[in-house]
Amino acid sequence: MRILCIANDVPLPANSGGRVDVWRRMKALKSAGHDLTLLCWIDAGRVDPPSAAVLADLATVCSAVKILPITRSPGELAGRLLQLWRWPSHVASRWVTSRGSDLAGWAVACAPDAVLLDGLYGGAVALDLARRLAVPLIYRSHNVEHRYMSEQRQREQRGLRRLGLAANCLGLERFEREVIARSQRVMDISQEDAAFWRSQGHGQIVWVPTLVDAGFAERLSRAPGHKAHDLLYFGNLNTPNNVEALGWLVQQVLPLLPQAELRIAVAGSRPTEAVRALLASDARITLIENPPDMAAVVGDARVLVNTMLAGSGVNLKSVEMLFSDAALVSTPVGVKGMPEAAKDCFAVAATPQAFALAITQALAASAPPAAKRAAARRLFSAEALLAVMNDLTPRVPTKAVLS
Repeated sequence: MRILCIANDVPLPANSGGRVDVWRRMKALKSAGHDLTLLCWIDAGRVDPPSAAVLADLATVCSAVKILPITRSPGELAGRLLQLWRWPSHVASRWVTSRGSDLAGWAVACAPDAVLLDGLYGGAVALDLARRLAVPLIYRSHNVEHRYMSEQRQREQRGLRRLGLAANCLGLERFEREVIARSQRVMDISQEDAAFWRSQGHGQIVWVPTLVDAGFAERLSRAPGHKAHDLLYFGNLNTPNNVEALGWLVQQVLPLLPQAELRIAVAGSRPTEAVRALLASDARITLIENPPDMAAVVGDARVLVNTMLAGSGVNLKSVEMLFSDAALVSTPVGVKGMPEAAKDCFAVAATPQAFALAITQALAASAPPAAKRAAARRLFSAEALLAVMNDLTPRVPTKAVLS
């Protein structure tokens, strides 16, 4: 099929869980023979524009790419405010920036058989284009978004960012339910979230796992036997729930592990100043900032930890942890939404004392059972994704919510 993919932002560099999930799915669809075009947005002025290398990588997967800037100009902000009665802030920003871009003409020229909305916030545009093109809409749900954003707002300490999250929570649940109701298929990342939406009467929900690409898994399989780090936490180092998780590890768990020789690493993208100060409080911690290849870092640790305390969907770092040869320790939230066979590969602990004990036991234990780990890895393959796409009826009109 010809598929128009609509993503919240540019999926490269794939330096966050959401971007990684989008990019790996696009590559899997391309490898299966589908023709992809991409519409996405860039937060102009806050992030750098895509480099020539990023554009070249996108071109290896996409036959056409359209990137629209969110500029925060006075006119754009006024347009977003006028739309807040209909849509959350993040949705309104993408709708407003798409006006005047000849987006409809570009989409018609792409002639897609389906629109794949990968993440919620391009939803107003996706619904409109699916209606105009008379093609089915498929939605990839990364979270129960209204719950996730509410938790992020509660945890955000920076005033302006907290205000922005509050604006995005306005009408978010209503809009999320609208998108799900209007989608021919919903591919949910989480088994638990999929069950929640089915309980709400949505029968078109299917669980489609996040993917781990063969290159990442192969690089992990070549990890050295002698590890540079005893303990590793990895992930983005700026969103409120990740900062909270890291604070819990450093302030409540690590003091219960008094060994001075313990080699601890924290690896991730864009650490905030608060994160830098936090990590400096324990001399055993090494910060690995913006690593070019996370697989090399992950493969060089004896124990991997996920200390997430809030969130829905599936925590991608936990899926990637399965492809290492390290012992795995997680909070219950860190393994939320995963199949039971995958959860069984983790020592799961909810309190600092239990978590520290699990780390101590993992450091003392022999290698984890290979057969159990191999069986869990097979759950995160492309077959479920391709089955959903193959089951679609091309060019079936969707009901629209936009005039």
